[in-house]
Amino acid sequence: MTDTILPHELPSALEHAPGGVKVLSLDCFDTLLWRDCHAPSDVFAELNSLLPRQRMAGEASARKAEATLRGRNEVALPAIYEYAMEGADRTAREAAIAEELAAEARACFAFEPTVELMRNAKAQGLKVIIVSDTYLDAAQLRELIAASAGTEVADLIDTVIVSSTAGISKSQGLLARALKAVKCRAHEVLHIGDNRKADLDGARALGIPALHLVQFGEAAKQRLRFERACQQLAGETKGSIRGLQPHRALLARDEPQITDPAKALGYTVLGPVFYGYEQWLRDEAKQIEEERGGTVHWLFLLRDGHLPHLMHQIAGEAESTARVEISRFVATAASLTTREAYEKHVALEHGLNPGTLARQMLFTDDEIASIVGEPESDAEKSEAAHRLLNELRRGQRQKLTRRRSRAFADRLVAHVRAAVDPQPGDTLMLVDLGYNGSAQNRVDRLLQDAFDVHVAGRYLMLREMTASGLDKKGLIDTRHFAPDFLEALCTNVAVIEQLATCELGSVIDYSDEGEPIRKESSVKGKQSAVRTLVQAGVCDFGKAALDPPIIRVHNPYSERGWRETAASVLARFMFLPQPGELDVVKSFEHDVNMGSERMVPLFDAAHAHDGMRRRGLFYMKGSSRMFLPAELAQEDMSTRLSLFTQMRFGLGLTYDDFAPAQIGIPALYVGATDSSRTSIAAKPTHDGYFAARLPIGDAGQAIALQIGAACEWVEIESVTRSPIKSLKGGALNDDMPEPIAAQLDAMAEHAPGIYECTGENALILVTPNAAPRNGDPQMIEIVFRPLRLRGEAQAATKSSSSMAGQALARLGQAAA
Repeated sequence: MTDTILPHELPSALEHAPGGVKVLSLDCFDTLLWRDCHAPSDVFAELNSLLPRQRMAGEASARKAEATLRGRNEVALPAIYEYAMEGADRTAREAAIAEELAAEARACFAFEPTVELMRNAKAQGLKVIIVSDTYLDAAQLRELIAASAGTEVADLIDTVIVSSTAGISKSQGLLARALKAVKCRAHEVLHIGDNRKADLDGARALGIPALHLVQFGEAAKQRLRFERACQQLAGETKGSIRGLQPHRALLARDEPQITDPAKALGYTVLGPVFYGYEQWLRDEAKQIEEERGGTVHWLFLLRDGHLPHLMHQIAGEAESTARVEISRFVATAASLTTREAYEKHVALEHGLNPGTLARQMLFTDDEIASIVGEPESDAEKSEAAHRLLNELRRGQRQKLTRRRSRAFADRLVAHVRAAVDPQPGDTLMLVDLGYNGSAQNRVDRLLQDAFDVHVAGRYLMLREMTASGLDKKGLIDTRHFAPDFLEALCTNVAVIEQLATCELGSVIDYSDEGEPIRKESSVKGKQSAVRTLVQAGVCDFGKAALDPPIIRVHNPYSERGWRETAASVLARFMFLPQPGELDVVKSFEHDVNMGSERMVPLFDAAHAHDGMRRRGLFYMKGSSRMFLPAELAQEDMSTRLSLFTQMRFGLGLTYDDFAPAQIGIPALYVGATDSSRTSIAAKPTHDGYFAARLPIGDAGQAIALQIGAACEWVEIESVTRSPIKSLKGGALNDDMPEPIAAQLDAMAEHAPGIYECTGENALILVTPNAAPRNGDPQMIEIVFRPLRLRGEAQAATKSSSSMAGQALARLGQAAA
């Protein structure tokens, strides 16, 4: 007989039990009764009589008193409330206890595989008993089971034995009391529970056959723990249960049976998100019909509406459902019909790549070639942008674009008409991931006027950049979450877009009949194959969620639970992804759309290693990569949470706020006829590294950093050349710096990269070519880690931490 059993194996547990078993003994909480929330203490937030910490402190005090006065650790609810509500009378405490029991009944449900095992046991003539370490008494626990799971489940139980009455826990001998209560010998009982020490070790010490129920694997436990932390960072509903995780039972039962990593990602991460989104959409459609009348036409906006549509099909499509292709590009093209719209778009989008902007303004290819050309250098692009702006300011060009836009709008309307047949007074419900509703901003009035309908945007996430005044809602929006939290999620939404999309190229126009005209998809075949598997996992979750392994009487938190779960799952995946999840999407690229041909990688872990040591977290500033937190997956939690909290709360901290400590190092600029001396402030970056940045001077002028004045021992990471303006972020931050050869004077290398400065005059000398690249002033960046500062017996900076220890360890290996 093995030691463990998985949740999906529970119904067949008796098939593998030793012969002669007469009694099935079960733990209660997290074996039979599970909670909607992450931890038992999360229920305490529902209480009006006590704050959660007061309830927890009362229990701790009661247990301490019981151990001190009677040598026991098990207590009952009345004792807990005597300490938690010292100033209250008996009536008030009894009312508070009743309040807690009612809150537990709302939060609890029976795990269906466990109930199936109980039914099988009864069918075979076995007794079923509950043996629980709990502060409830036997009557309270039986009543809780009936109140939360129903009398049918409670009636399967012959006997309830609890630690609060016996005064001892399972590991202290409660199971021996259970044997006496049911008048059985040890080998005639099979005990199952989720606590290895109490349920497995405690039972086997008495000779009772037992199985440890492994509720979740280690990866799942960490994922759920991180999701709970993300809920706390997102902000929690006051005065109600916290830590809602309605997907727990489904993950426990099904995740161990999923072998494909891509399907697992779909099931465990995107499955709960898109299932919650679909349930909310159905509620919203029903509410719209009740309030406005008419038919609600579900329009899934491709490409990102593909996965929401797959989830919608699982429970059966609504009466009028269609997939329509309305990208931001075509929505913009159809919106430039008025002078106001034209001039506003030119004003706000000027500064884009001139070819991209010209396409958005409906220039033909020949017109783009004639006016914009194919600029390569920054100077050529600037000249092309100037020519384009002059052309866009011309009245004739505006008239031409507006005429083309009106024709484009007619074709877009034909596309929608071909998909659905809206009648006056109906509602077109646009379904998309969000997050600004840009397409709706541009086509809302067009669709209203063309069909005499109402337009409602219903998004997974909604964070409007402007107050549009349109009918828009999001499952995750500012009605329930702080704007800064939404901003943090939207910053990384590209990874969700790539997993939700389909293989179609982005729509760039329509035929007169409304048939989409698409550009060729640039997505790799492997990426599409992986995405298909992820989406299959999402759909598997959707099917399973329609009939979850849950038996319950109450379900008051469903809508809120799935909304908060969607938000916390997304936040966790975006900011605290697990290595296995990143392996699935590591080769993904993102199509930026809006008439551009650009494909950018979602993340680049190798770039992060170099960037963190050169710039710290600020290496990310302005990067075009779309899933930057993934680049920190191998960093410590403090670094990852630093990024999350900075983005979640919009703290507005600067580089100097992150790195107040500096090391002053003399620097020399030496020319053929003159020289100058200055001091450089080397600033900390990451892992104990510092960066010294020296502007490149006149041609032929050598630059020397007198590293020996600051360090006795030092590790040199890199000597590179970069544009000074790369410190401000932007596309230049994505470029790998140019390595520069350096001469080291009075520095003895004892191991690769590890140097002893033999005197204060030890130098790092470079002689760069002074010619600016593309006209941009350049700098030398020297990244180093002090191992021992000058004049100190031991390193006095953070660089003498574990990272410096690793460097010195390499030195020791070299010496050996």
